[in-house]
Amino acid sequence: MKAFIRKIVLFSSTGAMRDVPLSDGLNIVTGDSKTGKSALIEIVDYCLFSSRSTIPVGKITEFTELFCIILQLSKKFLVIARPKWGSDQTKAYLSIETNEFFLDTFSIEYFKGKTRRALKAVQVDVEEHLGLSVLDTREKSQSDKRSSGKATMRSFISFLFQHQNLIANKHVIFYRFDDFYKRKNTVDQFPILMGWVDGEYYSIKQQLEEKKKLLRKETRRQKSLKLDTKEQIEKLRTPINQYYTAIGYVLEKDLSLRDLKKRAQSLPEISRTSYEDSNVDFQSINLKDKLKIYRRELSDVIVLIKQISKNSNDANNYQHKLQHIVEANTIKDGVSELICPFCHSATPEIEEVINSVNDSRDELISELVNIGNYKTDSSEHIKELIEKRDVLKNDIRLLAIEIKNIESTIKEIKLNNELRDGLQFLKGVIQVTLDQILSKPTLDQNPIDFDELKGDIETLQGIIDGYNLEEKYQDANSFISRRMTEISKTLDFEEELQPGTMRFDLKNFDFYYNFERKDIRLSEMGSGANWLACHLSLFLSLLHLSCKEKASCIPSVLFIDQPSQVYFPKATKTLSEERKILKEATKTLSKEKKILKEDTDLQEADENIIQVKNIFTVILNELAAIKKDCNFLPQIVVMEHADEIEFNEYVKKRWVTDGDKLI
Repeated sequence: MKAFIRKIVLFSSTGAMRDVPLSDGLNIVTGDSKTGKSALIEIVDYCLFSSRSTIPVGKITEFTELFCIILQLSKKFLVIARPKWGSDQTKAYLSIETNEFFLDTFSIEYFKGKTRRALKAVQVDVEEHLGLSVLDTREKSQSDKRSSGKATMRSFISFLFQHQNLIANKHVIFYRFDDFYKRKNTVDQFPILMGWVDGEYYSIKQQLEEKKKLLRKETRRQKSLKLDTKEQIEKLRTPINQYYTAIGYVLEKDLSLRDLKKRAQSLPEISRTSYEDSNVDFQSINLKDKLKIYRRELSDVIVLIKQISKNSNDANNYQHKLQHIVEANTIKDGVSELICPFCHSATPEIEEVINSVNDSRDELISELVNIGNYKTDSSEHIKELIEKRDVLKNDIRLLAIEIKNIESTIKEIKLNNELRDGLQFLKGVIQVTLDQILSKPTLDQNPIDFDELKGDIETLQGIIDGYNLEEKYQDANSFISRRMTEISKTLDFEEELQPGTMRFDLKNFDFYYNFERKDIRLSEMGSGANWLACHLSLFLSLLHLSCKEKASCIPSVLFIDQPSQVYFPKATKTLSEERKILKEATKTLSKEKKILKEDTDLQEADENIIQVKNIFTVILNELAAIKKDCNFLPQIVVMEHADEIEFNEYVKKRWVTDGDKLI
């Protein structure tokens, strides 16, 4: 999604401020070791609701009382600030701005009068602004919510950072993947992060699994023709209760199956006054009234489900229309002096009207922008309503069966013109039911409507198929593979392994390189240059993919820490010394090309410099490709020792050990 970090800010207890302004496109923070470059990743991670702080303990934590990032989403700004670890770290600030002018005077005073809230509550708000609102990612309702619960923005953090110890690591590719559950959540929630599925998808999956489970259960039960105890009680209690009611008796509640069998085998004799005692007609009326109530409830639930679903769709469509209005509005602010074309005199009245209209337009656009990309998940409510609907359907079915049995009794009574004959009929029903329980039930006695159940399964499966998730995975895998392979060809990737194809499976996050029909894992490759090429190719491709997917909720941000370490692993010189050496080497390279061919050592040193420059060139080329494909620039922040003059325009900060630095 179109979102990037506008500024990283640190405030001291006295209000002193250190900040790093950033923009979309390439941002370079260059400098000596121990000047705070690598800490930027940890600060951003902490402000994005990490459960623990990995900010280096020392000068930074001693200086800072409040860490802050300003996240820009289109024309909306999220100001997220969090006290340092050990100082109310379970609280955070969140403020929404729609005008960037607040950045001009941004200071510690901004937070006066603002309230810290619980960290988790603030995180949920930020997630909803990003469009991430899926409350339950379980595909089976019985699954443990601890392993597959709410979708969280912490699942996309692994796409944002390539730490110094990761960027050329042969064993690990993603941040946080040493934790099994964090890795699992990122992999499982990837379709949500891309915007391919929503909360309704998982609600439908749970319903589908429940109905499939019920179908399997009933199928097995039909095969075994064995009813469980609860169902046996219900089947036997119904006719006995009708018999007791018919003769004016009351059947006790909560009788066990054993007690019901005894009642069935020793039914009370029919007295000569049974007809007068009977209230079978009254019982039929009560059941029919109850059936009407259930049907009304069912109708209300069905209407409510449709309304919520429609409101959710209408809200999304309305949001998109509002966004379109904002983006399509290109009227310039203000007007120049208007002159009458006939008398050539000024028309201040018309100017005032036009400026008033423009002011109203600006206020409207500000309100529309403030709406932004805000999303809530109603799938849980819909799921509860669907469950209630299914329960009501089943209750209605059981009531209908009971009413049918009573009406059969009444009919029999009327046909025989004697209650005694009707009660004898009921006794026969009880005896048959008892015999069935003691032996085996038949197929037509099952209360489950198999045709309806199979129809529900087919309908739910059709909704799931409509998401085209498998096709989206295949398209994304092909895109990632194609981009990785193209990017790797422009990096320092081993020629002996060319030509080949880079592969990354988004279903399990497995990376491998296909060469001569063999899959080579990253850990099986040699050379740090190869590892670096694989990491860069993959993460630039993932950034491109998340920008390309319009419904993605992953901010278009990538932090890369010191990719040049592969070529200068032991660089301990200060920035000023390094600049001097690189400048002299570059001068030698341009003046003595013939000597370079003969001098192997000098050629190797200059080749390393060329490869470092090429890293930035490749990043810029991919940014240009994303801009062309997606019509906006993502943000890539590179923390680096090297400071090449060719990329001076992208440098946001230059820090030196004995001069300007983060702290």
